[in-house]
Amino acid sequence: MRRILPLLSALAVAVAAVVTPAVAAKQTTAVLPPERPYPAVLDAPIEYEGMTTCDPVARPGAMMLRQLLLDTYGKAVIGITRACDQDSISEHKEGRAVDWMVDFRNPAEKAEAQAFVDWVTAPGPDGTPAANARRLGIMYIGWGDEMWRAYDPDRGWTELKGCYSLQGSGSDTFCHRDHVHFSMTWDGAAGRTSYWDGTPVLDTACKVARPGGRARALKASAAFVPVKPVRVFDSRKKGENGCYLQQRRWSGDDRSTPVKVVGKKRLPKTGVQAVAVRVTAYASNAPGWLSGSGAPGANGPRVVSLGMDGTSAATAIVPVSDTGRIWLATVAGHARVAVDVLGYFTRASAAATTAKTGTWQPAASSVVATTELPAAGAAEVALPGAPKGLTGAVLTLNTTGTSAGHVRVTPPGSKTRADALDVVNGTRSATVFAASSDGRVTLTNTAQTPTSVNVVLSGWITTAQQGGGRLRPASVDLGTVKAGKQQTLTGKVPAKAQAVVLSVTTKGRKKAGGVTIWGAGQRPAARTVDVRSKRSSTDLVVVAIGDDRAVKVAGDVPKGRVSLRMVGVIKAS
Repeated sequence: MRRILPLLSALAVAVAAVVTPAVAAKQTTAVLPPERPYPAVLDAPIEYEGMTTCDPVARPGAMMLRQLLLDTYGKAVIGITRACDQDSISEHKEGRAVDWMVDFRNPAEKAEAQAFVDWVTAPGPDGTPAANARRLGIMYIGWGDEMWRAYDPDRGWTELKGCYSLQGSGSDTFCHRDHVHFSMTWDGAAGRTSYWDGTPVLDTACKVARPGGRARALKASAAFVPVKPVRVFDSRKKGENGCYLQQRRWSGDDRSTPVKVVGKKRLPKTGVQAVAVRVTAYASNAPGWLSGSGAPGANGPRVVSLGMDGTSAATAIVPVSDTGRIWLATVAGHARVAVDVLGYFTRASAAATTAKTGTWQPAASSVVATTELPAAGAAEVALPGAPKGLTGAVLTLNTTGTSAGHVRVTPPGSKTRADALDVVNGTRSATVFAASSDGRVTLTNTAQTPTSVNVVLSGWITTAQQGGGRLRPASVDLGTVKAGKQQTLTGKVPAKAQAVVLSVTTKGRKKAGGVTIWGAGQRPAARTVDVRSKRSSTDLVVVAIGDDRAVKVAGDVPKGRVSLRMVGVIKAS
């Protein structure tokens, strides 16, 4: 039961004392939102998802909640976003909090607001507590000195930040007496929940085990072994409805998901220092990124950028713990995730030699094949100039399609579920490490319409040979440049580098396009990474380096941005 302020009359106290929130929703004469069909299975229980980023763009679900209030109660001032430079932690800064400006001290306004709040927090027709909060994705409410939490409804209404003793009008905003505050989950902010279309969100969080582990350092002597893609994790297959990876909280508690990567098909049980993975995020509900690390609780580098809904994928090199795991977490919201290992780094040993451990032979990027993949079909591509002792190739694929799907890259005759890159209505790019022993790879199209593919070769991976290189770890920020006219970055690539491995993040505005990144040779004819409209995109790029030790960047999106971080250097072994 909500606390009644001492300022209210004795009559009001007597009435309120016998009216619970559940009953109030039925007894009030105030207008309530329209009832929508109640789903047979209600949305999953609310989890706390506090602010972790600052991107104050009004989210679809917040706009829908705002419009629901306007349609139900008429003209009002309703705010959603808050600037990043304001000193507070608030979901307003992520565009998923709604402030409905009503006066707790005004009886008419208070009655309307209280009717809506009671409707949100009341049980559903089947007795489920706070059913409409789950159906709208409302995470918590602040109103009239108190706070209510959908993720802990048994607590009821509790005092908000000492407001019982702050009854002066100067504290009305702080104590939520001049507005009702609604913070939304990311599912609510995405407008996915069942109140709007009757379809419940049934995803639950993946179990967060607590296996120990310390990250191993990737040593300069480590050799890379490309493998046929091995799927080691797919959260869509967990439980009855799948599970999602959780975000790390601002308070620092770790909710990252451990993924066992050693001992799987074609992956040794010991000696693995790092893995090259292709991480695909499906149905993400928040903008941000997914990070990967070699230890629980570690804030690892960005692996793949996420948008609100849709699919994103990227290649990354992630250190492996001494327990054979990597840890993954989103920075905001959640996503279903699949992880495919494309290769691993292992210490030089007899076992590594048996596994055909190779060295790197970088090449100036060039388009080596263009092919049209039939709908749900495949084509074999022969990579020209394949050296002896070949174990794999570094490829960038550009796809142009008209429907959703994926392109998969495998050695001829191999079957895999690993998705190399998205196919959408437009163009997508991705870098992959493709296993091959004779320079042939098979490209498989899962889309239901034909897809055109450009294949760009950036280097070879071979058995140990004279002149070959080893990948040495690095962490150097090359800077952020515009994604328009050509720019040259110098001064940070070390001497004797044959190639560099870059983690590249692009961010577009209204216009989408692409960026080409190269070092030695002429500018390739195909893009290296995408620039996506109003969102970020991250991927790994291998760039052969010339005598000038420069990295060149050019694109067709002048207002877009490209951030480059050197994560590895390939030098002669």
